[in-house]
Amino acid sequence: MIFFIYDSKYMNGNIIKNLMDFIDAAEKSRKYPNSTASARRSATRLFEQELNDQEKASLDTLKQNIDHIFQNLFNKNKSEMTAQSLQTYKNRFLAVIKDYEKYGTNPTKMANWNRPIRKISTRTDKQRISSIENLSSDEKYKEAEMSRFELPLRPGVKAIILVPADINKGDVEKIRKYIDFLNNIASDVPTNHDEAENK
Repeated sequence: MIFFIYDSKYMNGNIIKNLMDFIDAAEKSRKYPNSTASARRSATRLFEQELNDQEKASLDTLKQNIDHIFQNLFNKNKSEMTAQSLQTYKNRFLAVIKDYEKYGTNPTKMANWNRPIRKISTRTDKQRISSIENLSSDEKYKEAEMSRFELPLRPGVKAIILVPADINKGDVEKIRKYIDFLNNIASDVPTNHDEAENK
């Protein structure tokens, strides 16, 4: 059984490592679905880039400075990501901290953690398309002006890419910056499928 020691006033060591270990433990014990664990790892890696030594050592200091940390993160990434996307990362990071404080400090609490199971969406592809079509004209792209690419990543997972039909080098540079951003927050841990392919 894995558990973690938390001092509400000060914690020695690397907060990020403790949070990552907690995410791993939550995933292995099925408290976090794989998708939730992956999303929260990405958010934690993103915020790690902005932490100073004091924030890495003290969870209270990190939480106290979270708005300043987020502002720096926003200023650095606003050309690659929307404010809404960055806010989503912040919410995920805060959710990890909240769960860690509540369940990661005591093995009994971790064992008794009954996380609600999210219902699987039963919407059909036609319903999803309909919901997109109901967006305002300012919020959707005209299919005729876009080129669509689907890139299989692993079983059941693919990247869907929509680019303007008249894409230019400036557009490509923006996309490249976003790919670099994804590379910074991507997990180094291979998936089961990746491991099978490498055998």
